[in-house]
Amino acid sequence: MHPLLERQLRKAFPGQPREDEEFLRFVRAVDDAYGAADEDRKQLERSLYLASDELFERNGRLESELEERKRLEVELQLAEKLRAVGQLAAGIAHEINTPIQFIGDSLHFLREAFADIERLLEVYEMTSLASPDERGIAESIRSLIDEIDLPYLREEVPRAVARCGDGTERVARIVRALKFLAHPDSREQETADVNAAIENTLIVVANEIKYVADVSLALDARHKVRCHVGEIQQVLLNLLVNASHAIAERYGDSGKRGTIRVATRDEGGDVVIMIGDDGNGITPAARARIFEPFFTTKPVGKGTGQGLSIARTLVVDRHGGQLTFDSTPGTGTVFTMRLPVEGKSKAASAPRSTRISAPA
Repeated sequence: MHPLLERQLRKAFPGQPREDEEFLRFVRAVDDAYGAADEDRKQLERSLYLASDELFERNGRLESELEERKRLEVELQLAEKLRAVGQLAAGIAHEINTPIQFIGDSLHFLREAFADIERLLEVYEMTSLASPDERGIAESIRSLIDEIDLPYLREEVPRAVARCGDGTERVARIVRALKFLAHPDSREQETADVNAAIENTLIVVANEIKYVADVSLALDARHKVRCHVGEIQQVLLNLLVNASHAIAERYGDSGKRGTIRVATRDEGGDVVIMIGDDGNGITPAARARIFEPFFTTKPVGKGTGQGLSIARTLVVDRHGGQLTFDSTPGTGTVFTMRLPVEGKSKAASAPRSTRISAPA
């Protein structure tokens, strides 16, 4: 008999003789029950240990799978950004080529103009060296002035210089916007001006929009936002390109132009960004699936169905914001992005599971 059980029985039945058969049967029954209960307890401990060990291993596998999923999401996000920029590459090249073209034309004009002016300066130099009684020099100067059209050169040379300056500034602006878009975000959120992010994104997508729509800006937000600005620009790029495509689908080759409206405002502790278009809208059948991965209403080769899905992940999951839309078929769509000014608060790390010690 277990010593502890014996002590408890003696304490409960202090005057009971040890030889009493009925008492002995009772003691044996209690001892058997206690032994069975003790065995059940040990079995339960072993089961709990095995379950804990299996749970710990499963948790480890889940953590590995979660890390792999996060890595794949980052790669997918980067691939989508590169795909979007790649689709815009031809338009961006055209945007750069136009100012480069008139810079080249202006420089060619300046070279020829300076050659003519240099001829005139040579005649003036000869005049300064000529004796007073030499005749015909004034007539030569007047003739050369007429030949090179000096008044025209005096008017056009400053304009050509200004065109060169304007062209180089436009190229620099496009390059800065591309650099801003392609720059990798830091691991931590940083304070950024969403109005500047919108303006930079509009520069990158200018060639996609300018043939189908005019852009109306009302950037009234004054608060800066703690965010990963490159990710917010990726969302803006997707929404603006989608808006231009919706307008192009509605008006086609009719020659009519649509309007893309971009507005920002401060609202409580958030900055609200609205991007609206007067395109063909979203059908009722597509509304429920609009943020679904790989769902697209565009023709094959035109879209992957990842843009809005990634946009929602970036705004909601990465920044703790909201991304909603309101659409009327045949009238247009408005996407509303709401970003907390203070950024997404860091979630407390969930405690890791621990193993239960093996039973003795």
